[in-house]
Amino acid sequence: MRISTIAFANLRRRKGKAFFLVSGIGIGIGTAVALLSLSVSLREEIGSQMDQFGANIVVTPHSDSLALDYGGVSVAGVSFDQHQLSNDDAAGIRRIPYRKRLSVVAPKLLGTVDVDGRRTLVAGVDFASELRLKKWWRLAGRAPESASDVLLGYDVARAASAIEPFPGTSADADKSSAHHSAASEEFRITKERVTIGSREHRIAGVIGQTGGPEDRMVFAQLSQVQDLLGRPGQLSVIEVSALCKDCPVEDIVTQIRKELPHANVSAIQQSVRARAEAVDRLSRFSLVVSAVVLAIGALMVFTTMMSAVVERTKEIGVLRAIGFRRTHIIKGLMIEVVIISAAGGIVGWLAGLLASRLALPYFTEAGAQIELRVSLAVFAIAIAMLTGIVSSVYPVIRASRLDPSEAVRYV
Repeated sequence: MRISTIAFANLRRRKGKAFFLVSGIGIGIGTAVALLSLSVSLREEIGSQMDQFGANIVVTPHSDSLALDYGGVSVAGVSFDQHQLSNDDAAGIRRIPYRKRLSVVAPKLLGTVDVDGRRTLVAGVDFASELRLKKWWRLAGRAPESASDVLLGYDVARAASAIEPFPGTSADADKSSAHHSAASEEFRITKERVTIGSREHRIAGVIGQTGGPEDRMVFAQLSQVQDLLGRPGQLSVIEVSALCKDCPVEDIVTQIRKELPHANVSAIQQSVRARAEAVDRLSRFSLVVSAVVLAIGALMVFTTMMSAVVERTKEIGVLRAIGFRRTHIIKGLMIEVVIISAAGGIVGWLAGLLASRLALPYFTEAGAQIELRVSLAVFAIAIAMLTGIVSSVYPVIRASRLDPSEAVRYV
């Protein structure tokens, strides 16, 4: 008689206890799989959300400054040896070794010009890059399409009488709106053109109230502003957004500094560190909860196997009496444990995957998805088998040490 045949026969004979063990291991593995799947999905969603917060690397011109003091009275400092950024510098950033880790490179030129007779800050931008960088903007109107199109900040549009509230809303209510989307819906554009410097430009859209400097700015095509300010090819600042899912921001900064030795390159670490800390805390919490649940499952296996050894004393004693060795007893019991553990791992993986998909909408808002990972299934089954085997080592060894004379009691 083969040992595996005996093991399968025991499992069929004790279906209730086998089901109990499979359920115990499955609950532990299912909890671990659900928490790990949720943490991975949340990690990716948080990374995507952080990418939408804008630039995390800022490149500015390098300059030396000297603070002046006369008779104990401080006066304005003097900047000297200032290096100007250019379009070639923006192109140089796109040539660094980690260029594939860069999401957006957004060059800008800032200056002041007359906008309908008012001195206003104008930003020359590449609209394709700028709109990808500033994903939180809510536009009334459309995105610029031609070189003469401009976007007005909310305060500039009000000052230029380019917008008016919809009937039934007040300007003050519009101004105090906390939601950008609501702000953009409560006014309409009433003016088609605006004079910037000595040139007329078409108003493509108005940026909903942000509460930031954008409200007091006009955004125009970079080449147009360079021409208006008489600074062809020059830039004031370059904003860079790195892909933040495990992006090596410090390495990217180092490479940009090497490419642009005449510029100041600064990483805005707050957003990256906040994301990393939040994800790390979530991962640690998931690991702790998973470990506790798996420990409970291991304890269930241990107690069930101990009781099974006591109940099967007659059977084990008879097997030993007819010539089965200790290794045979250990092998037979371990076959049972491995089958039960593997079944528990598969059940737990499926249950955890289902639970994580059902729970995900309550934890995310951006439509994140739970991916089907074969590696997670292999990991779940391996951990289930390891938990079952480790929990059964002592009961199995104890069973193998039963004396054959124990069988005499039951004859």
